[in-house]
Amino acid sequence: MLRAWRFLATPFLALCLAAPAAAAPYRPDIALFDGTNGMAYPADYSLNLSAGGTIEFYVAPKWTTAPAYDPVILSNAGEKGASYMVVLLRDRDGIGIRAGDQTALAPFDFTDGKLHHVALICYADKTTVLVDGVVVAQPAIAFADLPSSGFFIGSADGDTAPMVGAIGGVRIWNIPVSPDDLRTYAMQDLVDDQGAAHPDIQSLVGISQFQTRSFALLSPEPLVAADDGAAAVEPLPQEVSQ
Repeated sequence: MLRAWRFLATPFLALCLAAPAAAAPYRPDIALFDGTNGMAYPADYSLNLSAGGTIEFYVAPKWTTAPAYDPVILSNAGEKGASYMVVLLRDRDGIGIRAGDQTALAPFDFTDGKLHHVALICYADKTTVLVDGVVVAQPAIAFADLPSSGFFIGSADGDTAPMVGAIGGVRIWNIPVSPDDLRTYAMQDLVDDQGAAHPDIQSLVGISQFQTRSFALLSPEPLVAADDGAAAVEPLPQEVSQ
């Protein structure tokens, strides 16, 4: 379990914006999953992306015989279901998305076993799915506004539908990030060696730190749901130009 679950945004961003002495080649942080070692973190409302957002990660399956389930890459879920759950299809032929009672598929051939960069951009009426910078699907599905029991990487709930393979470079944003920016920053740090930051750095919600098998939230204070238990969210943003 992650001990330092929430980091303060201001010190973190200040550290990021200090240019390093020398640039190093970017390598996404990678965690290996063997079907028994999924990661589970406490629920946090900043991970509710029902008002729009972006999820990106690297993934590579490491099975050759299809399991009896679709292994889960990450999930934000509770008793009423998943506000979003992303799976790698058991036949390694695409990405699956679940949001509430909706499901969608994005076809892609993952059978080469290599790491591929995947991004899901949630808009008001659809989710655009990119693999290695190419749009592979735009299903009519949006992330749901549901209570969460936790945030899980490598399984649906800490145990169910475990991943066997590699997951890395998880970044979660509370806005739909431009596809061009996703392509640009897929293989580079969010702050370059000159101190120039990703244009949406202030909208970064969380980022993996798999060197220590952890995940850091960047919002400075917990976000509290409305008194009736329903989250107060802004209207869904419109799609940005591709």
